[in-house]
Amino acid sequence: MKDKISLHQIILFGTLAVVVLGKLVTRNLALDLGILWWLLGAIIGFIFVFTDRFVYSFLMKPDEALGIRLRELFEGKQFSEGLMLLLNERHEQKELVMRSFLFVMVWLVLAFLAVTSIISPFGRGFMLGMGIHLVFDLLYDYFWNKERFELWFWQIKRVVSPEEKRWFVIIVSLVFTLLAFNF
Repeated sequence: MKDKISLHQIILFGTLAVVVLGKLVTRNLALDLGILWWLLGAIIGFIFVFTDRFVYSFLMKPDEALGIRLRELFEGKQFSEGLMLLLNERHEQKELVMRSFLFVMVWLVLAFLAVTSIISPFGRGFMLGMGIHLVFDLLYDYFWNKERFELWFWQIKRVVSPEEKRWFVIIVSLVFTLLAFNF
């Protein structure tokens, strides 16, 4: 578990560094307070994707053993233990809302709107942070965790072919890359 959490941090800060350097080279970045709001938004957006674990445990499946145990820990104000349990038992959480085909499609539309319509550095950073997390998890699952990758399509009520899944990964990755330098 700690390895993937460390990898999440490396990916987040590495991607932000590449985007900032790209903006500095192309002179599309003003060094002012806005950059701090943008970075804060990106970090919060990245962390926000973890909230789907809470949604799963507390709203979607509150009567499962994990949901009951988490409720006991949080009611007893044992927040750090609850968070550790939530991260350690992530393999039991199968139908995560944000880690799904449909959510990624909605995120892509919202990301495009954010790039073209939002002036707020925090809002743009928030959308970028969510995208970094979603695309990282998608690529990680596609290449290294095939069982988890299949769960990205739990909302689709038909069999999705391997070719369709591969194109989904390619298109999402390309669109994210194009959008990332415009956040």
